[in-house]
Amino acid sequence: MTVGSISTSNVNAIKGTNLEGMSIQMMAAMVMLEVGATKKKEAELKIADMKAQNDKAKALNAFLDKLNSKLGAFTKDEDTDKIGRGKVLNELADEAKSFGLDTTGWKAKWVQHDIRIINMVIKLPGHYNYKATTGDQARAIASQIQHMAENCNSDNQTQMVKLQDFMGQYNSFISGASDQIKTANQILQGLTKN
Repeated sequence: MTVGSISTSNVNAIKGTNLEGMSIQMMAAMVMLEVGATKKKEAELKIADMKAQNDKAKALNAFLDKLNSKLGAFTKDEDTDKIGRGKVLNELADEAKSFGLDTTGWKAKWVQHDIRIINMVIKLPGHYNYKATTGDQARAIASQIQHMAENCNSDNQTQMVKLQDFMGQYNSFISGASDQIKTANQILQGLTKN
């Protein structure tokens, strides 16, 4: 088998290596090592993404535990319990929003009472008007949070499959590079014996 001249001008970009005078096997090994390194970096990024997803799922579960703990004090659908659940949601609204939950209606509205007498306005103490929340509404919110945490875990399982693929590709390229280097060494040893 005859191999014509090979131009290495496009391959010289591999870590600035000058490939002139290098065997085809060594060139192939260099390319395989570089592609392997790229696959390793991709796998490392997947690992970081998976860790972030896992951390988010843990935080969501901790938030859900806190929410359920606070809502556990309000077991009836009487007005006082509805207002109590509304106070809990008001208290946790900002934290819930940081997870990307829709907290529309969670925040209490400030109500100010004024008395107007001729040209004077007398401000009376105001109060928060908490949204009454039924037990079913509170369970729906808890279910939404649990669903978000489960989605994080499910996404991690999908990412794990992709990670295994990247690691398999990495191992394949490293093994291929090793084989090419062995072949080049065998050729060189054969040449030195002759």
